Amino acid sequence: MINKISIKSQLEKTFSKKSKYILLSFYYNGGALESAQHARWGMTLLTAETMRFRWNETNENRTKVLKEILTEIKNPVCSGNCSSSEGVCDCKLKSVPIELIHSKIVVEAKEACDTKGLQGDGIVTQNPLLVPTVTVADCVPIFLYDKETKAIGAFHSGWKGTGIAGAGVEKMIGLYGSKRENICAAIGPHIGSCCYFVDEERAEYFTKNFDEKCVEKATTFKNQKDEELAKRFPYRLSLTEANLYVLKNAGIREENIVVAQDCTCCTKFENGQNIFGSFRRQAAFLPQSLTAEEKSKSMTVQAAFVIRN
Repeated sequence: MINKISIKSQLEKTFSKKSKYILLSFYYNGGALESAQHARWGMTLLTAETMRFRWNETNENRTKVLKEILTEIKNPVCSGNCSSSEGVCDCKLKSVPIELIHSKIVVEAKEACDTKGLQGDGIVTQNPLLVPTVTVADCVPIFLYDKETKAIGAFHSGWKGTGIAGAGVEKMIGLYGSKRENICAAIGPHIGSCCYFVDEERAEYFTKNFDEKCVEKATTFKNQKDEELAKRFPYRLSLTEANLYVLKNAGIREENIVVAQDCTCCTKFENGQNIFGSFRRQAAFLPQSLTAEEKSKSMTVQAAFVIRN
């Protein structure tokens, strides 16, 4: 049985509505793995502001927030007696980025500089000092962790890149000798079928290439805006079901998968405060005269990362 969680509930109970990020456990055999011994996955929230990343851009907010997060998180390999000759600890966790292109390209990082200048949508590593980091805003963040080899990976799965989770599994098997039964997977918050309307062409693509459960005809609506949208995009698409199909086909056991059920577009706290950044909510309805790149600068991009213990 698939493990399901609500990040909204976690924030209301354990964390805070003002938190800039959330850090969560992987699941194995239906139970949460202890954070003190195993890798964790997480992402920034709307309150952290945009974590947009391009190699040719500078995002001071991203640099500041990631530094704050990695400073707060205890580095498990730091003994406290590991200063270099200059008296500075060399065991700092380092975020490893990649510029996204909506692909199924997965790269390995042995050192923090290994991804410099690279484009792709997934990063795997066995280095405990590295924190693979991708960005998302309605697309699906996916995380992998092998509890035996300690390999980890973070992946951006846009609709065009659906299937990258399977590529990540194969990469970990090929590079680190991972066994499918030992790999844990997490599907983070993304736009839900409640808000994701698609045309017939995209619906057919997902029905043909993934589980038929991915697609359903839109018949009920939350508001008039969605009803009007469905006249042009008459189907609802579940990226959760599509990626569950990919993970199961890659040999990942259901009881080793956890899914965040929150929708980045519509999930709110009781006071009406939005929790996540969302392309559809923040940018999709901007004037058609704007380019996709211009629209993307209007949304709050989130950083999604995995940290090894």
